Amino acid sequence: MPPPFFVPTTVDHEALETLAAEVPRVQDTLVANHPQLTGADRGAHQQQIAASRVTLHVENALPPELLGLGLFVPGRAHTGLARLSTGLGCPHAETDADFLGLMAAFQLPSGQRTDFIAINDPTSPTDTPEEFVALLKATADAATGGGPFSSQARLLFGLARHAGPRAPAIALHVSGQTLRTVRSSSAYQTYWTGVVRAGDTLGKFVFVPLDPPAPAHDPRRGHHHLRDDWTMRQARGRLDFRVDWIRFSDEHRTSTTDLTRAWDESDRVAVARLEFPRTDPASREHALLALLATEVGANPGHWIETTAAAPAALPATRFTAARQLAYARSQAHRHALPHDAWSSFFATGRIDDPLARELIRRHEARRAAGHWTPEVPGLHD
Repeated sequence: MPPPFFVPTTVDHEALETLAAEVPRVQDTLVANHPQLTGADRGAHQQQIAASRVTLHVENALPPELLGLGLFVPGRAHTGLARLSTGLGCPHAETDADFLGLMAAFQLPSGQRTDFIAINDPTSPTDTPEEFVALLKATADAATGGGPFSSQARLLFGLARHAGPRAPAIALHVSGQTLRTVRSSSAYQTYWTGVVRAGDTLGKFVFVPLDPPAPAHDPRRGHHHLRDDWTMRQARGRLDFRVDWIRFSDEHRTSTTDLTRAWDESDRVAVARLEFPRTDPASREHALLALLATEVGANPGHWIETTAAAPAALPATRFTAARQLAYARSQAHRHALPHDAWSSFFATGRIDDPLARELIRRHEARRAAGHWTPEVPGLHD
């Protein structure tokens, strides 16, 4: 049975645009509530754990639906930029209950972008984009800090306000999703993307660490233990992920509507390897890559669905379509560096002098305003 593709009407498109327009309000609420945010930033995944140049090595044998689709040319290697982050839209201790996120951005010589955006859980936080925006609003409400209630209690109050009767189910599911982070000593984990179209089918990608750390954690770990661990690991040697593809089979095993239920992964197949090279954490190059990653306007809608037709206005699932519009709104509201200013990085793998100056200028302006930014040792070496 073929998968159901989202074919939006004008009314559908307008409804998603209206929903996406809520995201800048979430960003403004985060600024109003959190003392370390003085200007609009990401509505989620604001706090950066690590950033790096990466290489995607495509396998020689590929499933037919991926063969020749965008990046997926057998044996080809692509230079890109990756970013790891915590899930909340504001700075906080990495010991807090949270998701982790992985972004890897690439560009074809034609200029077409492909971005992989994944979290460290095989399910979505919610089943619908409306519920997800409600979760973002509740997270922003909970960013006040301090007071008699824990951040989890404030989140529950916010969900009750924004998600109504669905609040308990969302809260229970999200609480379960964050356990991987709570119990882990490292961000070098498995990450799952959302659902994408590939030709005549749907599927999702899984990034699997090839040398995963032990799952236990030190109870004395510090507030930046994930960032410290990743920095140590990448300074010591290369970090690789196997990239697997899970093909849609049917609505029972691989649901496109019950997104809070994990897909059956018994038929997944390796299609690429994502390589994080060994890095000197004190180098100027590493610092500039960290600044570039804070600016990058990645988007789950940056994906080539088929080679047989012109790109559709919106992706082939409703949830990803909503994410495409919401990410674009977020990037516009936080005045992210325009893509044209840094697209040369994909061709050369390097940050040229004009781009470096602009990244430093933006970084120093945020710091002067008291806005939280990642630590970047070696920036002025």
